[in-house]
Amino acid sequence: MTISEPPVRVERRGAVSIVTLSRPGRRNGVTIEMCEELYSALRPVAESDARVVVLRGAGDDFSVGADLTGGESSGPPTLEQLGPVYHASTFLHTMPQVTIAAIDGGCAGAAMGWACACDFRFASERARFATGFLKVGVSGDMGLVWSLERLVGAARARELLFFPEKLTAPDALAMGLVTRLFPARTLHGDVLALADELAAHHPFPLRMMKANILSAERMDLEEYIEVESARHLHVSASPSLREGIAAFARARSTKSS
Repeated sequence: MTISEPPVRVERRGAVSIVTLSRPGRRNGVTIEMCEELYSALRPVAESDARVVVLRGAGDDFSVGADLTGGESSGPPTLEQLGPVYHASTFLHTMPQVTIAAIDGGCAGAAMGWACACDFRFASERARFATGFLKVGVSGDMGLVWSLERLVGAARARELLFFPEKLTAPDALAMGLVTRLFPARTLHGDVLALADELAAHHPFPLRMMKANILSAERMDLEEYIEVESARHLHVSASPSLREGIAAFARARSTKSS
């Protein structure tokens, strides 16, 4: 009897949690099981003391979107069955950790929704993006429309959604969909190095900065300033400020010597 590998794997590397979409034989094609597993995996990650979360795909692709030949032929799912799992994107966007999507190869459909929900999207030079929904006769899920409008603007988002052609990595960089490109052979190592750099910061200001970003999305400026100021003073009264000043002084001393 063959034991199948789980479609989502989670591993801990210091203060970094790595979440891997793992169906490399199907280019990490999204199935209902993968959606359920990702949602279930993200909750304990969000509640953990990890400082950074990296979402990536096994093999040569992030995920090419829905596996249309994945063998799940029991009929279309209902909202009652699957409603909660669509909030995997909510977890990726709102969890207190900084979230990074490391994108190699294909990134499409629901998986593109997961990537766009993250704080950062770092891609390989061979990455390709496509919303893909209209081509298979659906309207979209995993919050991709919400994310795209905020990342690239309403007009560009409409272009990507209504004309779902493949987008190259340089084009994605030019429009701000991704912010850094790396060679495919070094992508995951480079992303983990950036994750480690983020994770080296004191966890309290790191989490408060993430909280500020989420607050800024839903508040007007006057309300936001009140919240931001309260957090700033709270963090300033914590040991993190003294530790940060000391670390800054050591770094400056090392550079000048």
